[in-house]
Amino acid sequence: MDKLAEQLNTAKKLWWLHDSYWHATMVREFGEEKASQLNLEANERFFRKYTLMLLKSGEIQRPRSIEDLIGIFRIIWAKCFYDDMYVNEPITFNGNEATWVGHSCNAYDSLSAAKMTKGYACGCQAIRNGVMKALKLKPAHSIEESLIAGDERCVIKFAFEPK
Repeated sequence: MDKLAEQLNTAKKLWWLHDSYWHATMVREFGEEKASQLNLEANERFFRKYTLMLLKSGEIQRPRSIEDLIGIFRIIWAKCFYDDMYVNEPITFNGNEATWVGHSCNAYDSLSAAKMTKGYACGCQAIRNGVMKALKLKPAHSIEESLIAGDERCVIKFAFEPK
């Protein structure tokens, strides 16, 4: 990894560290339920706006298939998360649907270390909602398994459903 890529990766780590501290403060001040609600709202709004910015800049195009949608998710994951989180995990396709299987999550690791997984609503659902809404798609996805829920991995199913 070159020096600029290392600096960018470090900046991403610091941003997500800030996010962890923010969430912990929200839990302390408002309780788990309200903190999760606010976290989901903020994630969805951020990723909706970010996706619209990527569209406007021409870095992504509106998807025409589930494969296109997953390609957009991979671009966003690479830009927003550090250490290539999510980018290289396996994805299978079945018609208009895709299944992503994740084996690690930096947010889960941080929450586990802080013993804060109980009552936490995974922010990934809001990230997908924001991206899909910006792309004028129905937010059609489901969490089949989740590290947060105590499973050994995350399994997410996506569907490509234009509005």
